[in-house]
Amino acid sequence: MSPRSSAVEYDPHVDIDWESPWQPDEFALPRESITLHGTRSWAKLTEQDRRTLALHEAVSRWSTVSYLSAMLTGNQLRRAAEEGLNSPASRNALVEVAGSSRTTITFGRLVRASEVPPYRLPKGTTTAVKLLSFLPLGAASHASTLLVEETFSRSMQGAVTEPGIEPHVRQAVKIHRLESADRFAFARSEVAAALEKSNRFSRAFNRLLLAVLANVILRLGVSPQVYRSVGMSPVRGMIASRRRRAAIRRRDASNTVAFLDSAGLLEGTITAVLWKMTGVVPSEDRR
Repeated sequence: MSPRSSAVEYDPHVDIDWESPWQPDEFALPRESITLHGTRSWAKLTEQDRRTLALHEAVSRWSTVSYLSAMLTGNQLRRAAEEGLNSPASRNALVEVAGSSRTTITFGRLVRASEVPPYRLPKGTTTAVKLLSFLPLGAASHASTLLVEETFSRSMQGAVTEPGIEPHVRQAVKIHRLESADRFAFARSEVAAALEKSNRFSRAFNRLLLAVLANVILRLGVSPQVYRSVGMSPVRGMIASRRRRAAIRRRDASNTVAFLDSAGLLEGTITAVLWKMTGVVPSEDRR
């Protein structure tokens, strides 16, 4: 048995009371993570419109993490097959598959419970992420899990303690946080191990690949279409939320980026330019 498989696991089908009715008078997203919060547009919204926007932004985030987690699972299945089904590496990969699957199930069910249609990923995004399935497995594949799930976890963090959060959401986020701590630690250790075993050219390739993926993944959190739910056009909503989006993106990615930087995955001239484009790395910190 893999040592990691003995960790506490949760069943999203039974550990969340899906039979209880959805509470529409509660917020589905922590206020600090709503892209219009604190703006002039936010001040003009009624309390009901604020809850509606929070719900649509939450559904957009849940849809994104569900889709991306499902796609990244393919890398772990590849790893399990390539390492041999009875090896420790293979068993650890299968534990990751189970964890990613629970993330997809949990937040996929939240979308269904909310009765808001899921927000699809932008065209071309699926193809970009699927490229990982055809490339050599390395540090970038493990780091991608952190870019997807750890940044998402930070965006939902306030749902555990903030008053007025919808009960299904609070329980789902609480479960995800408890279960994800081990998975994020494992991903970090695998990034470090992969870099240690790789040569100079492999490290450069993984740095470049990860920087490209970061520019895709870190911009997917909230669809511009959510603003239609409160009578705003996507363009108007994006303009009004521009600064808040940038601040939220930097906050959510800060721990992940700090780790990637310490691991040397942000080094290199081209890599630095690509990371600067994400908006999560201060330009003066990159050489």
